[in-house]
Amino acid sequence: MTNKLTLKITAGTDWIRVAAKNAGEVSIKTIELKLLMGHCWWEGLPAIETLLNVLESNLKDTISEVYPHQEMILDYNIQTNDSLEDASQIEIQINEISVDEEEFGIIGDILYLEGLDNRGIFKKITSFRRKINENVCIKL
Repeated sequence: MTNKLTLKITAGTDWIRVAAKNAGEVSIKTIELKLLMGHCWWEGLPAIETLLNVLESNLKDTISEVYPHQEMILDYNIQTNDSLEDASQIEIQINEISVDEEEFGIIGDILYLEGLDNRGIFKKITSFRRKINENVCIKL
């Protein structure tokens, strides 16, 4: 009997929840977006980069609790409607998560986050030049 490694990502209006399951073991972690955005505002940190760092860290920690490993590969695409500093929409599509060459089955592989758009009309018109559509593949 083989163990099915499963990762489930869900989101609400002010949270992202990551759950990992390996056989009978389960680990669940939640990212509180309001607290994270408040911290970014208070410390003057870039919000999207900080969110991506926290999400990557949460994925690694959640998976480590149910499947201790040496190497983890995280592959995802990111799309925004402007540069990272000015974006009000971000889409993260997780393509693959594998640990020690064992691939996780992913439920909820697309996260779409949207906030208030405070850009001026000129920035909105010229944003097509700054939109981001990139693939990120990192080894954690």
